[in-house]
Amino acid sequence: MNRKLLLSIGAVVVSIILISVVVISADKLLGGDRDNVILIDFDTGLAAAHVKELVQWGPRMTGSEAERNGAEYIAAAFTEVGLSNVDIEGFYVPMFSVEKAKLSIVEYYPLKNVPKPLGRTETFKHIEEFVLQGYSGSYRWNSFRDDLDVVNIGNGTDESAYGRTNGRICFIEQTADTPRNSVVHDLAYRAGARAIILQNVYRNEELGFLPMFKTNQYKEDTDSAREIPFMMVSKACGDRILEATSANFKVRMDIDVLIQDRCVNVVVGDLPGRTKDMVIFGAHYDTCYNTIGVVDNTVGPATLIEIARGMVSEGTPDKTIRFCTFAGEEEGLFGSINYFDAHKREFMKDLDLYINFDMAHVDPDTNSFTITTTDNSTISTLENIRDTLVRSEPALEKYEIEVVYNDMTWAASDHWAFVNGGYDAMGGWGSGCVEYHTYLDNLDHLNPESLQIGGRILGSYAYML
Repeated sequence: MNRKLLLSIGAVVVSIILISVVVISADKLLGGDRDNVILIDFDTGLAAAHVKELVQWGPRMTGSEAERNGAEYIAAAFTEVGLSNVDIEGFYVPMFSVEKAKLSIVEYYPLKNVPKPLGRTETFKHIEEFVLQGYSGSYRWNSFRDDLDVVNIGNGTDESAYGRTNGRICFIEQTADTPRNSVVHDLAYRAGARAIILQNVYRNEELGFLPMFKTNQYKEDTDSAREIPFMMVSKACGDRILEATSANFKVRMDIDVLIQDRCVNVVVGDLPGRTKDMVIFGAHYDTCYNTIGVVDNTVGPATLIEIARGMVSEGTPDKTIRFCTFAGEEEGLFGSINYFDAHKREFMKDLDLYINFDMAHVDPDTNSFTITTTDNSTISTLENIRDTLVRSEPALEKYEIEVVYNDMTWAASDHWAFVNGGYDAMGGWGSGCVEYHTYLDNLDHLNPESLQIGGRILGSYAYML
């Protein structure tokens, strides 16, 4: 056997050995070698402190001063923990703000032709008893001639019933079958209704069926959003309205909702890696206009800040890690959609994975947490990191932490733009709190311990890639 042949055989053998080592190492990272798991640092106390700082300005309704304060706080925190290229990008979209919201019932003479002098007037509490829905219209009250009668059309599924609401309030008892807000709005508008009252009769019985905020599709080619007030009322408030207006009362409302272009902010910061390949962590930081939104979703940006700090302390990762916090989520995913569209070319070259944090928190009264992934092959790795975390933090044994496949094609949070754009995604979803989208989503429900579940599992996964 000649020397050249021996050298060639030797080179092949060495190559096979090297390839085997790489494959085995990769298998250990992605499969089951628990010793290879790197858990990033995560201080739950610091995360909780960020939550408490962010809620100090009140509800962070997109376009408000409080939302802008939140953006500036997050940008400063990103800089402090060591991220680079920290910036606040702005996108202008039609956004609403509630300038005035008054609702009451007024006693009339039996024929309901004029109000009864010294008759009873009952006023309902905005936020606690009624909440306007996204892109509600306005209704300016000038005199008793603007008081309205009510027509109850059940749960709103019978489209023919809307015709009876012309010139009156369209009253709907919301059930699981009730059409979504945009459908109800269109049907009532076309029927000539003057306003919409949606009574909560099936959500959150334990809270007394509180009214909650939900958005409503804004249609730029119509003025319907400006003409029909749209609100949800509590069950008790709705029952009283139905009882009173079936006798000799009418509804009086004075609603001023301003719709104009406002800035949707996106706060961005990078942890540069050894390559330009990119993983993005995202969370919305805006809240509904009626709540400080501790669980939905102040815990999201607070968790991202702490993930960033933990990753920076571990050193330079292989992939570049980008952190984004979006406004405009509650009204229609405006922040993430506009940001994605603005950076499509960059993402086509570099983006590997998007990881979303929306209500990645466990209510103290429950114990479930779910991590979703659009890639089945990542489940065993995520489970491996989960198991390592629970062993290192025995206090987490009480939580049911599942890792499941999900295509994540539902347009319910900021992952949607990325999944719809063809990218893999993951998400951390806690059991949230039943108070979400109501004024009771406050600090009473904060469970700092639970923030490390999604924070460390998904943060560690991204760092280990």
